[in-house]
Amino acid sequence: MSSPNSLGSGLGSAVLATGLCLFGLSSYATAAPISMSSAFILTQVSDDGTLGNGSVFPGLQHDPAGTGSFNENQDYLQPGTPFEGFGFRSAETGEIGNRNSDAAGSVGGDDDFIQDFLTDLSGGTFDNHVRWGGTSADGFVTIVHDFFFNNDDELINIETSITANVDLADASFARAIDPDPDNFPSGGTAETINFRGLDLNTDGDLDDPGEIAENSFVGSEGAINGAALALFSDDPLLHNTGIVTECCTVIDPDRYLSGGDFPSSTGDNGIGIAFFMGDLTAGQTVTINYAYVLGDTVVTVDLPDDPTDVPEPASLVIFGLGLAGLVAGRRRFLVR
Repeated sequence: MSSPNSLGSGLGSAVLATGLCLFGLSSYATAAPISMSSAFILTQVSDDGTLGNGSVFPGLQHDPAGTGSFNENQDYLQPGTPFEGFGFRSAETGEIGNRNSDAAGSVGGDDDFIQDFLTDLSGGTFDNHVRWGGTSADGFVTIVHDFFFNNDDELINIETSITANVDLADASFARAIDPDPDNFPSGGTAETINFRGLDLNTDGDLDDPGEIAENSFVGSEGAINGAALALFSDDPLLHNTGIVTECCTVIDPDRYLSGGDFPSSTGDNGIGIAFFMGDLTAGQTVTINYAYVLGDTVVTVDLPDDPTDVPEPASLVIFGLGLAGLVAGRRRFLVR
């Protein structure tokens, strides 16, 4: 890891504003990052729709003891380049997306999605729930992220709804992070032990009870403290994971759909997961569910007993746009 507003226009933004007004949500407004905290997790959602806020603490912190004690020297995103981001690709847009490391966590720099809203829904269906929405600068696509978890969870569920505002071909989406739990101000390292798939008994296969295939799980452990962070999904959409050479920039869905650069690695590498949606017609919305899962080791990451047997959250359709919100029951790992 290396050392350390404009507002949109176009069809997508105009339709989004109409839909949000019907639900009493403000649009076209900048908003300060919103913190999310429990006894296990401390993070914030920035105004570019990513976790963390540039070089401002917290990035993403975890207390496996559940005491609510968080050490700035054990942050998955801090210090250095605090990379967490999302990417979108289609034939019409090319690769576009937002990175937490751009513009100190604010909309701008190389970010391609302009914030439409950022709102705190915590204390409703979920103890912690932040919703962010943004539209690409060209107006072609609108994305809404719901970040949510309950106070006894050691994970961050994410539901991403992608709406095509024009016809789009070969659409895909990715989420990625540079996990650095050992990158202390001094005496630490940015290197992590990275792997695709969850092999609980280290026998070289992924077909034992509780184990997860490479396309659905990509994780990392701190080389010093062993702290684990992984991306997981069993969403029915075609998806794959990857480990990439570059630590802090890659949000291109193609890189992760192809499996990345390594099956496993020890280094300052990025990890990510991507989903292929195919052709989307104007007005069509696709919703994707996935999660960041955490643990003091990879064996203890907060997964359900059966990752394939989880309830499907209901959707809240925003009039005029079809943006899917999140109205789901409480469960310790609510992803499809």
